[in-house]
Amino acid sequence: MARPLVYYAVTIFMGCITCLILINNPIVGAFIAVIFLASMYFTIDKKFFCLVVCFFIIGVINYYSYFNINLPSDSKLKVRISDKSTYYCSARYNDKKINLKGNVFELSEGRSVWIKGNFKKEAVYEKGIVGTYTVKSYEICDEDIISKIESYRKWLHERFSESLGKEKAALVMGVCFGDSGYIEKVQKEDFKKLGISHVISVSGLHMSIVYKVLETVIGYKIALLFSFGYMIFTGGQSSTIRAFIMIFILKIASKVYKKYDSLSSVSLAAIIILVFRPFYILDIGFMLSFLCVLGIIVFNKKIRKALYKLPSTLNESFSLSISSQIFSTPYAVVALKTFCLGSILSNLVLLPFYTVVVILGNMGLVCSAFYRLFNLINYGLFTVLMIIEFIQKVLVALLPEMLYFSYIEGLVVFGLYLCYLGIKKGYMQFKYVPICIIFVLVFQSYKVFPEVSYINVNKNNVVLIQYKQTAIAVTTGNIKVNDLKVPVKIDRIFENYNGKSAISLSKRYTIKLICNRDKLEALVCFTQETNKKQNMELLKSGRDEITPFKDIVKLKNDETYVPSGTIINKYIIIGNKVLKFSQGLEEIID
Repeated sequence: MARPLVYYAVTIFMGCITCLILINNPIVGAFIAVIFLASMYFTIDKKFFCLVVCFFIIGVINYYSYFNINLPSDSKLKVRISDKSTYYCSARYNDKKINLKGNVFELSEGRSVWIKGNFKKEAVYEKGIVGTYTVKSYEICDEDIISKIESYRKWLHERFSESLGKEKAALVMGVCFGDSGYIEKVQKEDFKKLGISHVISVSGLHMSIVYKVLETVIGYKIALLFSFGYMIFTGGQSSTIRAFIMIFILKIASKVYKKYDSLSSVSLAAIIILVFRPFYILDIGFMLSFLCVLGIIVFNKKIRKALYKLPSTLNESFSLSISSQIFSTPYAVVALKTFCLGSILSNLVLLPFYTVVVILGNMGLVCSAFYRLFNLINYGLFTVLMIIEFIQKVLVALLPEMLYFSYIEGLVVFGLYLCYLGIKKGYMQFKYVPICIIFVLVFQSYKVFPEVSYINVNKNNVVLIQYKQTAIAVTTGNIKVNDLKVPVKIDRIFENYNGKSAISLSKRYTIKLICNRDKLEALVCFTQETNKKQNMELLKSGRDEITPFKDIVKLKNDETYVPSGTIINKYIIIGNKVLKFSQGLEEIID
């Protein structure tokens, strides 16, 4: 069997996916497992099929065992703080992620802590969180290697800030070391608009640059060792782990006179990562990293041949940029619900400059103890960052606005892309797929079930209500229709709302809107009246005391950051249930 590692990687991935679906819907999960294993049984050798089944079982067991955990209450547990912000704090316990609640504001990233409190099992699958631990008391442990690395990163940020200023130092920390916590939200928005968000999270590109420079200076053996240290220093993200494994296999293969196969190499990287971190199947960074590499493996040579008339440098840049986005872009549209029209141009123009930043930033890391040399490096960094800042301002002004998609529209784009690939390969039955997609779009434009969404526009709360062919927005401030980055035609906006009103959607539903200190809350009221007519207008709720509501459900507005004008939470009312959506279906509220 050619390239067995590819089969093993796909199988362990499908095992994790199947387990996730089994947990939430046993019938659908069992159906997918049967279909996948049956397709393997009839297409591969029977002996090889037994190994495939083993990897499938490993994937299922590994994923289930990760989330199936109960931590003892009122017992001391040693955890390491992995992520800390104003809104949340998470930690790792035996390589499992948990949310921390309570008096944890004084804790800092990287430190080991003894905690005591109560654990509640509530999995957040897309983030790999197994539950929430309410901390009653804690005791900070002595510094170890990991905490010293984190302390050094903070010290390094201060050193860069002294020479470059806070804004440029934050950019260096994000671009060179994957620490994007210092970067302002406005800067992140510009990166998203330009389609270069990957430069502020250490990726395979960063690892490749660092390794090539090190190999040129000190040879491949020490370069591999230092690259491993760089992977640990930058947080051990999935993309850097993947890149390091592929570089390691490439160099070892050449030394033992074995042919290097990039597809098998990336498959082995996927297997290793999913064995230790099975929750990465829902991690956007993990998926984009591997899809980019697959695109380069499959299409890079073909595109280079097609662009043979271009100079070699431009040819290589164009081919890498285009091929890396062939598989990743459709997934990004579905997962992120956005698409940047100028991403290819931005990457071609800006990536060479950011490559220089990566090299100089890591030179600054090595020379941080030498004052004059460090300042000289910072002078070069400042110059390059000024050039980047100017180019980005020009591109932001010239490039079109980022396109925003709903979840359904993202799936439509992905479906059309698969349809194109199918027809190109000669499967003409794919020509009927667009008919189904048109039906989906028509269905999407007509809301059969009421939808209520929370949106935040420049600190103004907005509630968007959609039902049938009508969409209205209610806000506590002044906004424009263009401020709402949602693919919906807004019929009317009610501004400066500060009262208590009700919107009658049908005989069964009424939406109450309550303004509390500039915060807007929505409540779904299931009414017992049978003669109430739909009225998508704001009606003063003076009759609340006599309205016979049989049930009232408060819709929570999560305190989480999303780009201005995009949806924070969406709720869909079906029958007597309220379904909550954010990244995907999260829960059903009775």
